Amino acid sequence: MDFKYYLNIFVRKILIAMSKAYKKMDVGLMNLTNKRVILKLIKQKAEISRSAIAKETGLTPPSITRIVDELIQKDNLVEYVGVGNSSGGRPPVIVKFKNENNYIIGIDLGATYIRGCLVDLNAKFISEIQIQTEIEKGFNHIIEKVIQLINKLSTRKEDAAKIWEVGIGVAGLVNSKTGIIESSPDFGWTNINLREELSKSIDLPFFYDNSTRLMALGELNFNNKKDLSSFAVINVGYGIAAGLVINNRLVRGHAGFAGEFGHISVDTCSKVKCKCGMYGCLEALASGHRIASVGKMELEHKDAKLLKKLCENNQNIVTAEIVAKAAKEGDPVSIRIYDEVTEYLCKGIGVIANLLNPEVVYIGGGISLNGDFLFDLINSKISNFLIAPNSNLKILPSTFAEQATSIGAVSLVLEKVMNLEL
Repeated sequence: MDFKYYLNIFVRKILIAMSKAYKKMDVGLMNLTNKRVILKLIKQKAEISRSAIAKETGLTPPSITRIVDELIQKDNLVEYVGVGNSSGGRPPVIVKFKNENNYIIGIDLGATYIRGCLVDLNAKFISEIQIQTEIEKGFNHIIEKVIQLINKLSTRKEDAAKIWEVGIGVAGLVNSKTGIIESSPDFGWTNINLREELSKSIDLPFFYDNSTRLMALGELNFNNKKDLSSFAVINVGYGIAAGLVINNRLVRGHAGFAGEFGHISVDTCSKVKCKCGMYGCLEALASGHRIASVGKMELEHKDAKLLKKLCENNQNIVTAEIVAKAAKEGDPVSIRIYDEVTEYLCKGIGVIANLLNPEVVYIGGGISLNGDFLFDLINSKISNFLIAPNSNLKILPSTFAEQATSIGAVSLVLEKVMNLEL
């Protein structure tokens, strides 16, 4: 009897303690949720009174005052503007999102170029730098160039300004659980711990993710088409990949490898080997690397006179850009190369469209910069690979062109800022 009595008391004490702990957790989570809502509302409105925030959110004026004070004094993301005109009572206190002197650095680590930008929290560009990657000089050289670029951008801010974080988009399979770049055929990397390498020389906090997925994130957060909820971004450059957004959510997959669009097979009989080791991959048959390779092989063809002239009959300087220029100017061999590449690309787009039913497919990367020439070819072929319900699919250039990955890298950090995760 005594044992049961004391056991009941012991159990009750545990339950009371657990109840208090859960209550404390709930209060903390609720406060964080309310702060996020208020911060996003202030950013959306540019300037707003505390009384208007209360009306919009349904929170009590004391709660609004406490949270706004935290956002000003602790988080440094909001500031007082002054007081507004009164309609009979106490003048309203106006606050605004503190965009000035709050910056983010975005890095696009590509196989051809490394692009960097310094932007404010409204993604307004303050400074931008582009340098050649020089991939042939190896991993350590590339890392050193990234570090130098970040340091150079850091010096272009005002002395009193704050850089919140660095976002980096990198071409490769980035494991979202471990942060390891498990494979990057473009760079020839395997199992690279980029965080460990950069942390040795960079004092600023940073995040990184797959470059094409970040392109999709940038479209999701900064594209003016607010009603657009499902779309794909295809990055056609040195390699090929896709970023997918379904119902306003970025698709990452189990470990962060979703969107390896370049490694779907578009020709099962092809003898062209992809860098991944398989044959007939879209990337092996339609990337910028493939266009340049075929251009080099076809240079001696009797109809490649214009291509030969543009590259001064030097195979070593043939690029996808030169082949495109030759095609635009009527070079028959170059036109044939792009016609074949576009056919394969449309096969791939058809797979995405028929599988996921997106409203829009955006095409970015270096090949997309060929403009109407490329998109006219795509639009002349794409209907052959779409089922009838997808016949109204829109295929458009990436909104941010060569800045797409940089904007996406900025968006990666800005999401964390706005969710108060830093």
